[in-house]
Amino acid sequence: MERIKYNKIIMSVLFSVLIYTTAAIYNDLFMRITSIAGYLTWHVIFEFIGVLVSFSIFTVTYFVYEESANLRMIILGCAFLTMGLLDTFHTFSFKGMSDFFISNDTANRATTLWILSRTFGSIGLLLSAYIPSNFKVKTKKEIFAGVTISFSTLLFLIVTYFPNFIPPMFVEGLGLTSLKIAMEYIIILILASTFLLHLSKFNRTNQRLEHQFMIALVLLMFSEFAFTSYGSVYDAFNYVGHIYKIIASMILYKAIYVENVSAPYRHLNQMVKQRTEELRDMNSMLLKDIEYAKEMQLRLMPEKLPMDEFISFYVEYLPAERLSGDFYNVIKLDEDYIALYLGDVSGHGVTAAMLTIFANQNILPFYEDEDDNQSINPPSEVLNTIYKGYNNSNFSDETYIIMVYGIYNTKTKTFTYASAGMNVSPYIIKHTGELITLNTRGFSICKLGEFITPVFDERCETLEAGDKLFMYSDGLIESRDSNNEQYGQERMEAFLKANVTLAAEELKTALRDNLIQHIGHIDQLMDDATFLIMEVHP
Repeated sequence: MERIKYNKIIMSVLFSVLIYTTAAIYNDLFMRITSIAGYLTWHVIFEFIGVLVSFSIFTVTYFVYEESANLRMIILGCAFLTMGLLDTFHTFSFKGMSDFFISNDTANRATTLWILSRTFGSIGLLLSAYIPSNFKVKTKKEIFAGVTISFSTLLFLIVTYFPNFIPPMFVEGLGLTSLKIAMEYIIILILASTFLLHLSKFNRTNQRLEHQFMIALVLLMFSEFAFTSYGSVYDAFNYVGHIYKIIASMILYKAIYVENVSAPYRHLNQMVKQRTEELRDMNSMLLKDIEYAKEMQLRLMPEKLPMDEFISFYVEYLPAERLSGDFYNVIKLDEDYIALYLGDVSGHGVTAAMLTIFANQNILPFYEDEDDNQSINPPSEVLNTIYKGYNNSNFSDETYIIMVYGIYNTKTKTFTYASAGMNVSPYIIKHTGELITLNTRGFSICKLGEFITPVFDERCETLEAGDKLFMYSDGLIESRDSNNEQYGQERMEAFLKANVTLAAEELKTALRDNLIQHIGHIDQLMDDATFLIMEVHP
Protein backbone atom coordinates (compact mmCIF):
# COMPACT_ATOMS: atom_id res chain seq x y z
CA MET A 1 0.00 0.00 0.00
CA GLU A 2 2.84 2.40 0.87
CA ARG A 3 4.62 1.67 -2.44
CA ILE A 4 1.42 2.15 -4.44
CA LYS A 5 0.72 5.67 -3.12
CA TYR A 6 4.27 6.81 -4.00
CA ASN A 7 4.19 5.30 -7.50
CA LYS A 8 3.31 8.59 -9.20
CA ILE A 9 6.13 10.40 -7.41
CA ILE A 10 8.60 7.72 -8.51
CA MET A 11 7.23 7.89 -12.05
CA SER A 12 7.66 11.68 -12.09
CA VAL A 13 11.32 11.26 -11.07
CA LEU A 14 11.92 8.68 -13.81
CA PHE A 15 10.16 10.86 -16.39
CA SER A 16 12.27 13.86 -15.38
CA VAL A 17 15.51 11.86 -15.58
CA LEU A 18 14.54 10.58 -19.03
CA ILE A 19 13.82 14.08 -20.38
CA TYR A 20 17.01 15.47 -18.82
CA THR A 21 19.14 12.66 -20.27
CA THR A 22 17.56 13.12 -23.70
CA ALA A 23 18.37 16.84 -23.61
CA ALA A 24 22.02 16.05 -22.69
CA ILE A 25 22.40 13.49 -25.49
CA TYR A 26 20.78 15.49 -28.25
CA ASN A 27 21.72 19.03 -27.19
CA ASP A 28 24.17 19.56 -30.08
CA LEU A 29 21.64 18.20 -32.59
CA PHE A 30 18.95 20.43 -31.07
CA MET A 31 21.20 23.50 -31.47
CA ARG A 32 21.88 22.67 -35.12
CA ILE A 33 18.28 22.10 -36.21
CA THR A 34 16.59 24.86 -34.15
CA SER A 35 16.88 28.40 -35.41
CA ILE A 36 16.89 31.37 -33.06
CA ALA A 37 13.59 32.58 -34.51
CA GLY A 38 12.04 29.13 -34.07
CA TYR A 39 13.32 28.91 -30.51
CA LEU A 40 11.96 32.35 -29.71
CA THR A 41 8.53 31.26 -30.95
CA TRP A 42 8.53 28.21 -28.72
CA HIS A 43 9.94 30.23 -25.84
CA VAL A 44 7.13 32.79 -26.08
CA ILE A 45 4.55 30.00 -26.23
CA PHE A 46 6.05 28.22 -23.21
CA GLU A 47 6.31 31.42 -21.23
CA PHE A 48 2.80 32.48 -22.19
CA ILE A 49 1.41 29.16 -20.94
CA GLY A 50 3.47 29.42 -17.75
CA VAL A 51 2.38 33.00 -17.10
CA LEU A 52 -1.26 32.12 -17.80
CA VAL A 53 -1.13 29.23 -15.32
CA SER A 54 0.60 31.42 -12.70
CA PHE A 55 -2.02 34.15 -13.01
CA SER A 56 -4.79 31.50 -12.93
CA ILE A 57 -3.43 30.09 -9.67
CA PHE A 58 -3.32 33.61 -8.22
CA THR A 59 -6.89 34.45 -9.29
CA VAL A 60 -8.24 31.22 -7.75
CA THR A 61 -6.60 31.93 -4.39
CA TYR A 62 -7.43 35.66 -4.59
CA PHE A 63 -11.15 35.30 -5.18
CA VAL A 64 -11.72 32.47 -2.67
CA TYR A 65 -9.76 34.38 -0.01
CA GLU A 66 -12.76 36.59 0.76
CA GLU A 67 -14.64 33.49 1.92
CA SER A 68 -11.79 31.33 3.21
CA ALA A 69 -9.36 33.96 4.65
CA ASN A 70 -6.76 31.19 4.23
CA LEU A 71 -3.22 32.61 4.68
CA ARG A 72 -1.53 29.55 3.21
CA MET A 73 -3.41 29.81 -0.08
CA ILE A 74 -3.08 33.59 -0.48
CA ILE A 75 0.69 33.37 0.13
CA LEU A 76 0.87 30.63 -2.46
CA GLY A 77 -1.18 32.76 -4.86
CA CYS A 78 1.10 35.77 -4.32
CA ALA A 79 4.16 33.59 -5.01
CA PHE A 80 2.67 32.64 -8.37
CA LEU A 81 1.65 36.25 -9.06
CA THR A 82 5.30 37.25 -8.49
CA MET A 83 6.47 34.49 -10.84
CA GLY A 84 3.83 35.40 -13.42
CA LEU A 85 4.84 39.08 -13.48
CA LEU A 86 8.60 38.44 -13.50
CA ASP A 87 8.20 35.74 -16.16
CA THR A 88 6.26 38.23 -18.27
CA PHE A 89 9.09 40.76 -17.94
CA HIS A 90 11.59 37.96 -18.62
CA THR A 91 9.79 36.97 -21.83
CA PHE A 92 9.74 40.48 -23.27
CA SER A 93 13.38 41.01 -22.21
CA PHE A 94 14.62 37.78 -23.81
CA LYS A 95 17.53 38.18 -26.19
CA GLY A 96 16.23 38.36 -29.73
CA MET A 97 12.87 39.88 -28.79
CA SER A 98 11.96 43.45 -29.70
CA ASP A 99 13.26 46.11 -27.36
CA PHE A 100 11.38 46.21 -24.06
CA PHE A 101 11.98 49.52 -22.23
CA ILE A 102 15.68 49.15 -23.15
CA SER A 103 17.55 47.16 -25.78
CA ASN A 104 17.43 43.35 -25.54
CA ASP A 105 20.98 42.97 -26.87
CA THR A 106 22.19 40.78 -23.98
CA ALA A 107 20.76 37.75 -22.17
CA ASN A 108 21.67 38.95 -18.68
CA ARG A 109 18.50 40.97 -17.99
CA ALA A 110 16.17 38.10 -18.95
CA THR A 111 18.33 35.60 -17.01
CA THR A 112 18.33 37.82 -13.90
CA LEU A 113 14.58 38.26 -14.02
CA TRP A 114 14.21 34.50 -14.45
CA ILE A 115 16.40 33.68 -11.43
CA LEU A 116 14.53 36.28 -9.31
CA SER A 117 11.24 34.73 -10.38
CA ARG A 118 12.41 31.25 -9.40
CA THR A 119 13.94 32.48 -6.13
CA PHE A 120 10.94 34.33 -4.76
CA GLY A 121 8.55 31.72 -6.17
CA SER A 122 10.35 28.91 -4.35
CA ILE A 123 10.45 30.96 -1.13
CA GLY A 124 6.68 31.47 -1.44
CA LEU A 125 6.16 27.73 -1.90
CA LEU A 126 8.27 27.05 1.20
CA LEU A 127 6.42 29.63 3.31
CA SER A 128 3.04 28.27 2.27
CA ALA A 129 4.14 24.74 3.24
CA TYR A 130 5.01 25.97 6.75
CA ILE A 131 1.64 27.66 7.28
CA PRO A 132 -1.11 25.38 8.68
CA SER A 133 -3.83 24.67 6.11
CA ASN A 134 -6.59 26.13 8.34
CA PHE A 135 -4.75 29.29 9.46
CA LYS A 136 -6.94 32.35 8.81
CA VAL A 137 -6.15 36.08 8.77
CA LYS A 138 -8.18 39.28 8.44
CA THR A 139 -5.81 41.18 6.13
CA LYS A 140 -7.58 42.42 3.01
CA LYS A 141 -6.79 40.56 -0.19
CA GLU A 142 -6.07 43.85 -1.97
CA ILE A 143 -3.09 44.43 0.35
CA PHE A 144 -1.54 41.08 -0.60
CA ALA A 145 -2.03 41.78 -4.30
CA GLY A 146 -0.82 45.38 -4.07
CA VAL A 147 2.37 44.53 -2.20
CA THR A 148 3.15 41.66 -4.61
CA ILE A 149 2.62 43.76 -7.75
CA SER A 150 4.66 46.67 -6.32
CA PHE A 151 7.52 44.38 -5.28
CA SER A 152 7.65 42.63 -8.67
CA THR A 153 7.58 45.94 -10.54
CA LEU A 154 10.38 47.29 -8.33
CA LEU A 155 12.56 44.27 -9.12
CA PHE A 156 11.95 44.76 -12.85
CA LEU A 157 12.90 48.45 -12.67
CA ILE A 158 16.07 47.70 -10.70
CA VAL A 159 17.18 44.99 -13.15
CA THR A 160 16.31 47.20 -16.14
CA TYR A 161 17.71 50.59 -15.13
CA PHE A 162 20.31 49.60 -12.52
CA PRO A 163 21.94 46.57 -14.14
CA ASN A 164 25.00 46.72 -11.87
CA PHE A 165 22.91 46.59 -8.66
CA ILE A 166 22.59 42.79 -8.97
CA PRO A 167 25.69 40.83 -10.04
CA PRO A 168 25.46 39.39 -13.59
CA MET A 169 23.85 36.00 -14.10
CA PHE A 170 24.90 35.52 -17.73
CA VAL A 171 27.96 36.75 -19.62
CA GLU A 172 27.92 36.80 -23.39
CA GLY A 173 30.46 34.36 -24.79
CA LEU A 174 31.00 32.69 -21.41
CA GLY A 175 27.46 31.57 -20.41
CA LEU A 176 26.07 31.23 -16.92
CA THR A 177 27.97 32.83 -14.07
CA SER A 178 28.87 30.90 -10.95
CA LEU A 179 26.42 33.07 -8.98
CA LYS A 180 23.56 32.09 -11.28
CA ILE A 181 24.43 28.40 -10.96
CA ALA A 182 24.77 28.78 -7.17
CA MET A 183 21.38 30.49 -7.04
CA GLU A 184 19.83 27.62 -8.99
CA TYR A 185 21.19 25.13 -6.44
CA ILE A 186 19.88 27.27 -3.60
CA ILE A 187 16.49 27.23 -5.28
CA ILE A 188 16.73 23.44 -5.65
CA LEU A 189 17.55 23.21 -1.92
CA ILE A 190 14.51 25.36 -1.07
CA LEU A 191 12.29 23.21 -3.28
CA ALA A 192 13.72 20.04 -1.70
CA SER A 193 12.93 21.41 1.78
CA THR A 194 9.42 22.22 0.60
CA PHE A 195 9.10 18.68 -0.77
CA LEU A 196 10.08 17.21 2.62
CA LEU A 197 7.51 19.39 4.40
CA HIS A 198 4.76 18.19 2.07
CA LEU A 199 5.99 14.60 2.43
CA SER A 200 5.70 14.90 6.22
CA LYS A 201 2.17 16.31 5.92
CA PHE A 202 1.20 13.65 3.42
CA ASN A 203 2.35 10.85 5.74
CA ARG A 204 0.19 12.35 8.50
CA THR A 205 -2.92 13.29 6.54
CA ASN A 206 -2.75 11.28 3.30
CA GLN A 207 -4.30 14.29 1.53
CA ARG A 208 -4.33 14.38 -2.26
CA LEU A 209 -3.20 18.04 -2.23
CA GLU A 210 0.13 17.20 -0.58
CA HIS A 211 0.67 14.27 -2.98
CA GLN A 212 0.20 16.49 -6.05
CA PHE A 213 2.44 19.18 -4.61
CA MET A 214 5.25 16.63 -4.23
CA ILE A 215 4.96 15.56 -7.87
CA ALA A 216 5.09 19.19 -9.00
CA LEU A 217 8.08 19.93 -6.77
CA VAL A 218 10.00 17.02 -8.30
CA LEU A 219 9.47 18.51 -11.75
CA LEU A 220 10.43 22.01 -10.54
CA MET A 221 13.67 20.71 -9.08
CA PHE A 222 14.58 19.08 -12.39
CA SER A 223 13.63 22.32 -14.10
CA GLU A 224 16.22 24.13 -12.00
CA PHE A 225 18.82 21.43 -12.71
CA ALA A 226 18.22 22.04 -16.40
CA PHE A 227 18.74 25.78 -15.95
CA THR A 228 22.14 25.14 -14.32
CA SER A 229 23.30 23.23 -17.38
CA TYR A 230 22.67 25.39 -20.44
CA GLY A 231 25.50 27.20 -22.18
CA SER A 232 23.26 29.08 -24.56
CA VAL A 233 19.83 30.55 -23.95
CA TYR A 234 18.72 28.71 -27.08
CA ASP A 235 19.87 25.17 -26.17
CA ALA A 236 17.95 21.97 -25.26
CA PHE A 237 18.45 22.32 -21.48
CA ASN A 238 16.76 25.70 -21.53
CA TYR A 239 13.99 24.18 -23.65
CA VAL A 240 13.26 21.18 -21.39
CA GLY A 241 13.57 23.39 -18.31
CA HIS A 242 10.51 25.27 -19.55
CA ILE A 243 8.69 21.96 -20.21
CA TYR A 244 9.30 20.83 -16.60
CA LYS A 245 8.07 24.20 -15.36
CA ILE A 246 4.87 24.17 -17.42
CA ILE A 247 3.90 20.64 -16.39
CA ALA A 248 4.65 21.40 -12.72
CA SER A 249 2.59 24.62 -12.86
CA MET A 250 -0.39 22.82 -14.39
CA ILE A 251 -0.26 20.14 -11.68
CA LEU A 252 -0.12 22.84 -9.01
CA TYR A 253 -3.00 24.71 -10.64
CA LYS A 254 -5.13 21.56 -10.66
CA ALA A 255 -4.28 20.83 -7.02
CA ILE A 256 -5.02 24.39 -5.88
CA TYR A 257 -8.20 24.62 -7.96
CA VAL A 258 -9.51 21.34 -6.54
CA GLU A 259 -8.61 22.39 -2.99
CA ASN A 260 -10.20 25.83 -3.20
CA VAL A 261 -13.07 25.44 -5.66
CA SER A 262 -13.88 21.90 -6.72
CA ALA A 263 -13.45 20.09 -3.39
CA PRO A 264 -15.59 22.56 -1.37
CA TYR A 265 -18.36 22.24 -3.94
CA ARG A 266 -18.11 18.46 -3.86
CA HIS A 267 -18.27 18.62 -0.08
CA LEU A 268 -21.23 20.96 -0.35
CA ASN A 269 -22.92 18.60 -2.81
CA GLN A 270 -22.39 15.72 -0.39
CA MET A 271 -23.85 17.81 2.43
CA VAL A 272 -26.80 18.78 0.24
CA LYS A 273 -27.31 15.15 -0.75
CA GLN A 274 -27.15 14.06 2.88
CA ARG A 275 -29.47 16.85 3.95
CA THR A 276 -31.85 16.00 1.11
CA GLU A 277 -32.01 12.40 2.28
CA GLU A 278 -32.65 13.59 5.83
CA LEU A 279 -35.41 15.90 4.61
CA ARG A 280 -36.84 13.07 2.52
CA ASP A 281 -36.94 10.85 5.62
CA MET A 282 -38.47 13.67 7.67
CA ASN A 283 -40.98 14.34 4.92
CA SER A 284 -41.88 10.66 4.82
CA MET A 285 -42.42 10.68 8.59
CA LEU A 286 -44.45 13.88 8.31
CA LEU A 287 -46.62 12.37 5.58
CA LYS A 288 -47.22 9.34 7.77
CA ASP A 289 -48.21 11.63 10.65
CA ILE A 290 -50.50 13.57 8.30
CA GLU A 291 -52.10 10.35 7.10
CA TYR A 292 -52.64 9.38 10.73
CA ALA A 293 -54.13 12.82 11.44
CA LYS A 294 -56.33 12.43 8.38
CA GLU A 295 -57.54 9.08 9.67
CA MET A 296 -58.32 10.65 13.05
CA GLN A 297 -60.13 13.50 11.33
CA LEU A 298 -62.22 11.14 9.20
CA ARG A 299 -63.17 9.15 12.27
CA LEU A 300 -64.79 12.29 13.65
CA MET A 301 -67.02 12.42 10.59
CA PRO A 302 -70.21 10.36 10.79
CA GLU A 303 -69.88 6.88 9.30
CA LYS A 304 -73.61 6.74 8.61
CA LEU A 305 -76.12 9.53 8.45
CA PRO A 306 -79.58 9.20 10.09
CA MET A 307 -82.25 8.14 7.63
CA ASP A 308 -85.81 6.93 7.81
CA GLU A 309 -89.03 7.16 5.84
CA PHE A 310 -89.52 10.80 6.87
CA ILE A 311 -86.06 12.30 6.27
CA SER A 312 -82.70 11.52 4.65
CA PHE A 313 -79.25 13.12 4.60
CA TYR A 314 -76.48 13.06 1.97
CA VAL A 315 -73.11 14.77 2.08
CA GLU A 316 -70.20 15.39 -0.33
CA TYR A 317 -66.87 15.99 1.35
CA LEU A 318 -64.03 17.18 -0.95
CA PRO A 319 -60.83 18.17 0.90
CA ALA A 320 -58.33 20.25 -1.11
CA GLU A 321 -55.42 18.70 0.80
CA ARG A 322 -54.77 15.58 2.82
CA LEU A 323 -56.21 17.40 5.82
CA SER A 324 -59.38 19.43 5.53
CA GLY A 325 -60.61 22.61 7.14
CA ASP A 326 -64.27 21.70 6.70
CA PHE A 327 -66.27 19.71 9.22
CA TYR A 328 -69.86 18.51 9.50
CA ASN A 329 -72.06 16.06 11.35
CA VAL A 330 -75.66 14.87 11.71
CA ILE A 331 -76.67 13.64 15.16
CA LYS A 332 -80.00 12.02 16.06
CA LEU A 333 -80.80 13.54 19.45
CA ASP A 334 -84.03 11.62 20.13
CA GLU A 335 -87.09 10.41 18.26
CA ASP A 336 -88.12 13.91 17.26
CA TYR A 337 -84.95 15.99 17.03
CA ILE A 338 -81.90 15.80 14.78
CA ALA A 339 -78.91 18.15 15.12
CA LEU A 340 -76.84 19.02 12.05
CA TYR A 341 -73.99 21.40 11.50
CA LEU A 342 -71.44 22.39 8.89
CA GLY A 343 -68.43 24.61 9.46
CA ASP A 344 -65.16 25.89 8.08
CA VAL A 345 -61.93 26.93 9.79
CA SER A 346 -59.21 29.35 8.73
CA GLY A 347 -56.28 27.98 6.75
CA HIS A 348 -55.49 24.52 5.49
CA GLY A 349 -53.42 21.52 6.44
CA VAL A 350 -52.45 20.47 9.95
CA THR A 351 -53.54 23.67 11.74
CA ALA A 352 -56.95 23.60 10.08
CA ALA A 353 -57.33 19.92 10.91
CA MET A 354 -56.58 20.61 14.58
CA LEU A 355 -59.23 23.32 14.58
CA THR A 356 -61.83 20.97 13.10
CA ILE A 357 -61.02 18.39 15.77
CA PHE A 358 -61.40 21.07 18.44
CA ALA A 359 -64.75 22.17 16.99
CA ASN A 360 -66.11 18.62 16.82
CA GLN A 361 -65.04 17.84 20.36
CA ASN A 362 -66.54 21.04 21.78
CA ILE A 363 -69.94 20.75 20.17
CA LEU A 364 -72.18 19.70 23.08
CA PRO A 365 -75.72 18.83 21.89
CA PHE A 366 -76.89 18.07 25.47
CA TYR A 367 -76.70 19.56 28.92
CA GLU A 368 -77.69 18.21 32.31
CA ASP A 369 -80.65 19.90 34.01
CA GLU A 370 -81.25 20.27 37.73
CA ASP A 371 -82.55 16.70 37.98
CA ASP A 372 -79.41 15.35 36.27
CA ASN A 373 -81.42 14.62 33.17
CA GLN A 374 -79.98 15.26 29.75
CA SER A 375 -81.72 18.01 27.85
CA ILE A 376 -81.13 19.25 24.33
CA ASN A 377 -78.93 22.34 24.09
CA PRO A 378 -80.40 25.02 21.85
CA PRO A 379 -78.20 26.08 18.88
CA SER A 380 -77.30 29.44 20.42
CA GLU A 381 -75.98 27.77 23.58
CA VAL A 382 -73.98 25.22 21.58
CA LEU A 383 -72.21 28.04 19.73
CA ASN A 384 -71.71 30.01 22.93
CA THR A 385 -70.03 26.99 24.57
CA ILE A 386 -67.67 26.60 21.60
CA TYR A 387 -66.82 30.31 21.73
CA LYS A 388 -65.91 30.17 25.41
CA GLY A 389 -63.85 27.01 24.95
CA TYR A 390 -62.01 28.52 22.00
CA ASN A 391 -61.03 31.59 24.00
CA ASN A 392 -59.66 29.34 26.74
CA SER A 393 -57.47 27.48 24.21
CA ASN A 394 -53.94 28.16 22.98
CA PHE A 395 -54.84 28.65 19.33
CA SER A 396 -53.30 31.61 17.50
CA ASP A 397 -55.16 34.91 17.51
CA GLU A 398 -55.27 34.81 13.71
CA THR A 399 -57.31 31.59 13.53
CA TYR A 400 -61.09 31.36 13.67
CA ILE A 401 -64.07 29.06 13.09
CA ILE A 402 -67.30 29.78 11.22
CA MET A 403 -70.26 27.44 11.23
CA VAL A 404 -74.00 26.91 11.19
CA TYR A 405 -75.59 24.71 13.85
CA GLY A 406 -79.25 23.74 13.67
CA ILE A 407 -81.85 21.34 15.09
CA TYR A 408 -84.61 19.84 12.94
CA ASN A 409 -87.91 18.74 14.50
CA THR A 410 -89.23 15.84 12.47
CA LYS A 411 -92.76 16.27 13.85
CA THR A 412 -93.22 19.99 13.28
CA LYS A 413 -90.82 20.05 10.32
CA THR A 414 -89.17 23.18 11.72
CA PHE A 415 -85.45 23.91 11.45
CA THR A 416 -84.05 26.10 14.25
CA TYR A 417 -80.51 27.31 13.69
CA ALA A 418 -77.85 29.80 14.73
CA SER A 419 -74.82 31.03 12.81
CA ALA A 420 -71.28 31.71 14.00
CA GLY A 421 -70.42 34.06 11.14
CA MET A 422 -70.91 31.51 8.36
CA ASN A 423 -69.81 33.30 5.18
CA VAL A 424 -72.16 31.43 2.83
CA SER A 425 -75.89 31.10 3.45
CA PRO A 426 -77.70 27.74 3.35
CA TYR A 427 -80.81 27.33 1.21
CA ILE A 428 -84.16 25.72 1.55
CA ILE A 429 -84.88 24.26 -1.89
CA LYS A 430 -88.67 24.27 -2.10
CA HIS A 431 -90.33 21.48 -4.04
CA THR A 432 -91.85 24.26 -6.11
CA GLY A 433 -88.39 25.28 -7.38
CA GLU A 434 -88.01 28.34 -5.19
CA LEU A 435 -84.74 28.94 -3.26
CA ILE A 436 -85.06 30.47 0.21
CA THR A 437 -81.81 31.92 1.55
CA LEU A 438 -81.26 31.47 5.28
CA ASN A 439 -79.93 34.35 7.36
CA THR A 440 -76.41 33.54 8.65
CA ARG A 441 -75.42 36.85 10.12
CA GLY A 442 -73.45 36.22 13.30
CA PHE A 443 -70.14 36.47 15.10
CA SER A 444 -67.35 34.04 14.24
CA ILE A 445 -65.67 31.92 16.89
CA CYS A 446 -62.37 33.74 17.43
CA LYS A 447 -59.98 35.01 20.11
CA LEU A 448 -61.95 38.10 21.15
CA GLY A 449 -63.58 36.71 24.28
CA GLU A 450 -61.70 39.22 26.41
CA PHE A 451 -63.48 42.09 24.66
CA ILE A 452 -66.71 40.73 23.13
CA THR A 453 -69.44 38.42 24.39
CA PRO A 454 -71.50 37.72 21.28
CA VAL A 455 -75.17 36.79 21.14
CA PHE A 456 -75.89 33.98 18.71
CA ASP A 457 -79.41 34.66 17.49
CA GLU A 458 -81.66 31.70 16.76
CA ARG A 459 -83.87 31.65 13.67
CA CYS A 460 -86.52 29.21 12.54
CA GLU A 461 -87.71 27.94 9.14
CA THR A 462 -90.45 25.45 8.29
CA LEU A 463 -89.97 22.80 5.63
CA GLU A 464 -92.66 20.92 3.73
CA ALA A 465 -92.69 17.45 2.23
CA GLY A 466 -90.38 17.42 -0.81
CA ASP A 467 -88.33 20.36 0.42
CA LYS A 468 -84.55 20.12 0.86
CA LEU A 469 -82.13 21.91 3.16
CA PHE A 470 -78.82 22.67 1.42
CA MET A 471 -75.76 23.64 3.51
CA TYR A 472 -72.29 24.15 2.00
CA SER A 473 -68.82 25.67 2.53
CA ASP A 474 -67.34 28.51 0.49
CA GLY A 475 -64.87 26.17 -1.22
CA LEU A 476 -67.73 25.01 -3.44
CA ILE A 477 -68.51 28.34 -5.07
CA GLU A 478 -64.90 29.63 -4.99
CA SER A 479 -63.50 26.69 -6.99
CA ARG A 480 -61.90 27.91 -10.22
CA ASP A 481 -61.25 26.47 -13.65
CA SER A 482 -58.04 26.76 -15.68
CA ASN A 483 -59.10 30.24 -16.80
CA ASN A 484 -59.43 31.32 -13.15
CA GLU A 485 -63.23 31.56 -13.46
CA GLN A 486 -65.10 30.72 -10.27
CA TYR A 487 -67.83 28.12 -10.10
CA GLY A 488 -69.77 30.92 -8.44
CA GLN A 489 -72.96 31.50 -6.52
CA GLU A 490 -75.10 32.19 -9.56
CA ARG A 491 -74.01 29.04 -11.35
CA MET A 492 -74.73 26.93 -8.26
CA GLU A 493 -78.15 28.50 -7.70
CA ALA A 494 -79.10 28.01 -11.36
CA PHE A 495 -78.04 24.36 -11.13
CA LEU A 496 -80.10 23.78 -7.96
CA LYS A 497 -83.21 25.35 -9.52
CA ALA A 498 -82.80 23.38 -12.74
CA ASN A 499 -82.53 20.11 -10.83
CA VAL A 500 -85.15 20.64 -8.14
CA THR A 501 -86.95 17.44 -9.09
CA LEU A 502 -83.91 15.26 -8.33
CA ALA A 503 -83.90 13.30 -5.07
CA ALA A 504 -81.26 14.37 -2.54
CA GLU A 505 -78.84 11.56 -3.39
CA GLU A 506 -79.15 12.21 -7.13
CA LEU A 507 -78.74 15.96 -6.57
CA LYS A 508 -75.57 15.40 -4.56
CA THR A 509 -73.99 13.32 -7.33
CA ALA A 510 -75.11 15.67 -10.08
CA LEU A 511 -73.78 18.75 -8.29
CA ARG A 512 -70.43 17.08 -7.67
CA ASP A 513 -70.15 16.13 -11.36
CA ASN A 514 -71.11 19.64 -12.43
CA LEU A 515 -68.41 21.12 -10.16
CA ILE A 516 -65.71 18.79 -11.50
CA GLN A 517 -66.80 19.49 -15.06
CA HIS A 518 -66.24 23.18 -14.42
CA ILE A 519 -62.82 22.99 -12.71
CA GLY A 520 -61.50 20.14 -14.89
CA HIS A 521 -60.32 17.75 -12.19
CA ILE A 522 -60.93 17.21 -8.50
CA ASP A 523 -57.22 17.92 -7.83
CA GLN A 524 -57.77 21.49 -9.02
CA LEU A 525 -59.65 22.36 -5.83
CA MET A 526 -57.94 25.27 -4.10
CA ASP A 527 -60.10 25.09 -0.99
CA ASP A 528 -62.08 22.40 0.82
CA ALA A 529 -65.57 21.98 -0.62
CA THR A 530 -68.34 20.35 1.39
CA PHE A 531 -72.10 20.33 0.95
CA LEU A 532 -74.84 18.59 2.92
CA ILE A 533 -78.40 17.93 1.72
CA MET A 534 -81.35 17.10 3.97
CA GLU A 535 -84.53 15.97 2.23
CA VAL A 536 -88.00 15.87 3.81
CA HIS A 537 -89.99 12.97 2.46
CA PRO A 538 -93.83 12.93 2.04
